Amino acid sequence: MSPRRAAFGLLAASALWAAPTAAHEERLLVGRVEAIDPARKLLIVSGDGGERRRLEVDPETEVIACRTRSGLDVVRAGGLVRVKYLEKPGSPPEAQSILLLGGEPERVRR
Repeated sequence: MSPRRAAFGLLAASALWAAPTAAHEERLLVGRVEAIDPARKLLIVSGDGGERRRLEVDPETEVIACRTRSGLDVVRAGGLVRVKYLEKPGSPPEAQSILLLGGEPERVRR
């Protein structure tokens, strides 16, 4: 095997090995819900550090409230949440799970 072929093989192998790790990145965001619109598949969260994210949601997004699983209908604007989401190159961030942390404003409490 020539050195040129060996170098090409090594380059191809390293590119294939690194590709899955660059495919997406899982992140966490803690903050307040600014808006949620399940019809438009949109959740907007303002993070504690001033970070603001627009995330895609769908019926498969896991919502956890009081240690039970719920649907998107329990997520309210102003509520404190921890969102686990995926960042994929070329597509909007996608919410994987939403944990309701409490801290809802008075107008939402019942």
